[in-house]
Amino acid sequence: MTHDDDLLAIVRSAVAEVADGHPVTDDTPLIAERVVDSLSLLSLVARLEQRLPVRIGDSDVLPGNFASIRAIHRFLRDKISHAV
Repeated sequence: MTHDDDLLAIVRSAVAEVADGHPVTDDTPLIAERVVDSLSLLSLVARLEQRLPVRIGDSDVLPGNFASIRAIHRFLRDKISHAV
């Protein structure tokens, strides 16, 4: 498993924990389909910050960054690579 695969697995796991039983794929529109609401989004951010070496600031919490598992993965991959 590569670092990128590990990151994707962490994102999938964190989303599954806040998805309240909704079936979710990597492309499911999390906000548009109300899988993630404002409260669960905060929980998702906290879970990701606990598991990854990244700080997700208020200005990072944008619908585009959290639109889907793929969007979250891309956002975090970019954020982590710029932090190194």
